[in-house]
Amino acid sequence: MEINVIFLDIDGVLNPEKSPNPTVFAPDCVAQLARILDANPATRIVFSTSWRMGFPLFALGWCWREHNLPNKRIIGRTPDIRNDRRGEEIEKWLTDAPTHYAALQIRRFAILDDEVEPILEHMPAHSVFACDPWDGLTPEVADRVIHHFQG
Repeated sequence: MEINVIFLDIDGVLNPEKSPNPTVFAPDCVAQLARILDANPATRIVFSTSWRMGFPLFALGWCWREHNLPNKRIIGRTPDIRNDRRGEEIEKWLTDAPTHYAALQIRRFAILDDEVEPILEHMPAHSVFACDPWDGLTPEVADRVIHHFQG
């Protein structure tokens, strides 16, 4: 099966700084992620967020379900190399993916993050989508990701 993959950060993407609650996803940002997933049914999620380490996965899953995001779209998380090495962690996941997900062929990937400089050292710029940490995932960024996956 051919898929697209979103490497998803949470803080600054689904949980922007403007949010009054630092442990809950912002509904407007969630709506944009849902729009991306609806526009691209073959898209899967890999958590690249620091939340994958600091929160039990069931807590992250609870937030996910609380916002009616589809659990079946989550296929994994990046390995933990070092907190400031997200680009390397994504690169390692992509390198290891054919072994762990033999039935899946990655068509395109998109990285949604608010701190993109370390990622750009390892990943192509056309696959990196920067979110403003104050606003999180906006309709403009979502439109660019949708176009990237459809293009």
